[in-house]
Parts: sequence; structure tokens; C-alpha cells
Amino acid sequence: MKKDNIKERVIALLKAKGLNVNRASKLFGIPQRTLNRQVNEDGKIAMDLMYSILDNFPEISPLWLIMGEGAMLRENNIVQECCAAPFFSDLPVSAGLRDCFDPSTERANGFISLPSHNAHFYFPVTGTSMEPEVFSGDIVGVVRVNPGDRISPEAIYMIVTNESRMIKHCYIDENNPELLWCVSPNYPSFPVNRADICAMFRVVSRIQYF
Repeated sequence: MKKDNIKERVIALLKAKGLNVNRASKLFGIPQRTLNRQVNEDGKIAMDLMYSILDNFPEISPLWLIMGEGAMLRENNIVQECCAAPFFSDLPVSAGLRDCFDPSTERANGFISLPSHNAHFYFPVTGTSMEPEVFSGDIVGVVRVNPGDRISPEAIYMIVTNESRMIKHCYIDENNPELLWCVSPNYPSFPVNRADICAMFRVVSRIQYF
């Protein structure tokens, strides 16, 4: 099975669970015609389907489903929680309004481990504001940083306020150090007051959605 063939992995999973398109569409809350086009025809597997699979089958390895690495089933939940970063499939990051992220109260849908990166959390991305650097459907790994730390304009940050959760390039306003400018390739830049930032993370890895 090819590493990047998500459709083959989804088909294998449905077969292992004894689900045809009709039963799967009811379980996942996806119209049967839409699901059939993704699975049996030439449609592209949507990230909503991937997230529904992880929500309904917590024993499925997100790393296997998304990247094609390892086994379909997570061998040991304790090992996964200790050695991998939690993946929050129902907390997408975008340029739009989202709820504040509090890792102490949120429930992870799975765990992802990439040997070359030490991400603290993984999130799916929605929206096109950061294309072509980050595409809608990609998954980003982030590490927590202090909003008062040095900001690198070349890096991509995830900024969490009470009203938004977004990924942007950032730089500090030259005339007002309390303002942080948020920059993306496809939308106008805008300032955020640093006092309004609940949490800030730096993007350290990206899993591209094929």
C-alpha cells in the first residue's frame, strides 16, 4: 500500500470495520452520495471524513491514517500518550473566529509522533489565508512560546485569543511594542494587542494533505 494513498487506507479501514458506504455515511454523518464519490469514484478524500474516522474509532492510529506510517491500530494508548503529541481534529486553525484553546480541558482525538519534530500539539488547518505555505486540510505541529519572546518574521505562529485561533507570520509594531502584526499571503495584515493573546505557539512541522 502506498504511503500517501489515503483512499486505499480509508477503504481498508471500512473493510476492517465491516462498513459499506451506506452504513458508513450514517455513522459519519456524511451524505451517502458524497462518501461514495470519495471512496468508490474519483473524488478526493475530504479531511472531514478523516476526522470523523478518528472521532468514531479512537483505536485507529492517526499517523497511519494520515501518513501511512505504522499499523492501523494503536498498539498501546499509554505509550502513544507518552511518546506522541495530542491531535485535536475538532479544533481547526484558521483566520476566522474560533474558540480559545485550553489544553487542560480539551480532549485529544489521537496522537501523532514525527521523530524529527517535538511538537506539543497538532491541529488541522482550514481556510486559504496562508497558501501556498500552508494549505487548507494540512495538519500543523506547534510548540508553545511566550508572547513576550523574540518574534521571527520568517516563522509561522499560531495565535490564540478569546475570539480567534489562527496561524500567521508575525512582527512587532515599530512604534508600539504592545501590538503584534499578523501577516498572511492572501489577506491584509492586521494588529493584535499582545495583552489579548491567551496563548502563542510556533509551527514546527506540517503534514501536507495530498
